[in-house]
Amino acid sequence: MRVAVVMGGNSSERLISIKSGNAVVLALEKENIEVFSCIYKGNIKDYISKLKAFDVVFLALHGGEGENGKIQEILERENIVYTGSKPKPSALAMDKSMAKKIMVENNIPTPAWRFFEDEKIFRMCKDKKIEFDFPFVVKPNSEGSTLGLTIVKSSRELDGAVDKASSCNNGLLFEEYIPGRELAIGVLGNKTLPCVEIIPSHDHYDFDCKYQEGMSKYICPAELSQGLANKLAQSALSVHEILGCSHYSRIDFRLTEKNSFFCLEINTLPGLTQTSLLPMAATAIGINFSQLIKKLCRMAIDGK
Repeated sequence: MRVAVVMGGNSSERLISIKSGNAVVLALEKENIEVFSCIYKGNIKDYISKLKAFDVVFLALHGGEGENGKIQEILERENIVYTGSKPKPSALAMDKSMAKKIMVENNIPTPAWRFFEDEKIFRMCKDKKIEFDFPFVVKPNSEGSTLGLTIVKSSRELDGAVDKASSCNNGLLFEEYIPGRELAIGVLGNKTLPCVEIIPSHDHYDFDCKYQEGMSKYICPAELSQGLANKLAQSALSVHEILGCSHYSRIDFRLTEKNSFFCLEINTLPGLTQTSLLPMAATAIGINFSQLIKKLCRMAIDGK
């Protein structure tokens, strides 16, 4: 098996992507697999001739065209085998408002939300009542790693939150804030991995808590009743399946004190360092990081 690992890209998550990509390269080398590291910037089409020489392209991209289906479309047209979801599911998952709409249509609980195409439209509607009380979340509609996200606790914080989120230029999402436990469930193939509970040192699992060592604690498997764990797992798998995702994903939840859960979002290309959530969950069932990466490559090649 010969693998090209594509990382970098043009999104705001470029550096995180390179971190994931480098971890994937090391994992494949540990398995004695021939691997090519492709750190790209600009147009992925410039790298197509090189990528065609490999059995599979491992997409270690996060955000932007690497996760919204655009690069997947290019690889599909060139008949290049790649890891992760197809173009349409990638686009649906990246569009948080659309993904939440599909969840509601399929009876999967998700926090109430309101979508604005851009900052100007929000400013025009500013005096209209938003359907939920403070605190609520303002975030970009299509961004990962909690970039641009603010928990707005009062009206005086609103303009700054909108400015921060709108700098990402992909629409604004206003979302009901659900206090409670932060949970994540990975899907691998057609099965769920153990639930991970995240205990961040900040009031939410922000960029620093995700990527700075010691800023969060993790419990895997999360301490849940078997019945609740099963319900969460089924909801995670349902989100993965109704969006049409492939190979793997990570679904994030909030769990209230009364054990009501709400799906926040799905990530079709979740972080893949040895300390990321999905590898952590895989390790809990005896799949080490190198085995996980090799398994994802094999899924793509076998068309599963």
